[in-house]
Amino acid sequence: MPSAMELRAMMDRFMGELTPSQGSSAEDEAEELVYEAMEARSLASQKRLLDRALELDGENVDALLMKLESSAMGEQARIDKLRDIVGIAARRLGEEAFREYVPHFWGHFPTRSFMRAKELLAQALAEGGFLEESLREYEEMLSLNKGDNQGVRYLLLPGLLALHRLEEARKLLAQFPDDRQWSVVFAWGEVLERVLAEDEAGAAVALAAARQQNAHLEAILRGQRKVPKNMPSRFTLGSKEEAICYAKPMLMAWGKHPRALAWLAAQDKLGGARGLN
Repeated sequence: MPSAMELRAMMDRFMGELTPSQGSSAEDEAEELVYEAMEARSLASQKRLLDRALELDGENVDALLMKLESSAMGEQARIDKLRDIVGIAARRLGEEAFREYVPHFWGHFPTRSFMRAKELLAQALAEGGFLEESLREYEEMLSLNKGDNQGVRYLLLPGLLALHRLEEARKLLAQFPDDRQWSVVFAWGEVLERVLAEDEAGAAVALAAARQQNAHLEAILRGQRKVPKNMPSRFTLGSKEEAICYAKPMLMAWGKHPRALAWLAAQDKLGGARGLN
């Protein structure tokens, strides 16, 4: 099954947002081989296609990312390699792109390999325990592309709350005001922000709204439901699957603040089946 990064790149092509190459250069040919690799039916076939692509264009960013994803290496080595790939992607874009395309970076398809690499780096940093550095990557991505087509705000907000960076969390909530109505991260993130701000009345109002948006996350935060090892392949808004997909960053954020969890536990109980089915 293609990774999220591969699916995004494939969607760029199949939705007509990328112009298919005509084999006019080694770089064009390499790009076509990368797309073929994304559709390959076996890892061996994918590896052969990526190797050919990199022979033609040794700095094809998506090929480098795909090779990295299938490579076994230590955490720090992976972070270092991703930093190198982000640097390559930035250099290939050129300084003019960072002047011309901001703040709508994602709207220009040549930028997307860079943004995919940056996202993977931010994720690797977070997984490695380098939360501050991870948040800087996400913040830079948002400054480049304020519309946030990649949805990095749903990982940025929990990180800001985990580090008690409340003013920045409030700004992010305000930047996407509609998200709290349908996003489990923003709905429950606002609850945590209000608790940390010691606004109990506001927290109670936010809690009622969060339970309405997605009551399933509360069971996870309270330890009443375990997060399965295998993540759902898709979800609908307000569903148990949505809560599961964002459980890890939300557990991280709430888990940094035991008093907030104690406050949540002290609120009226969900009452048996509500939000637990």
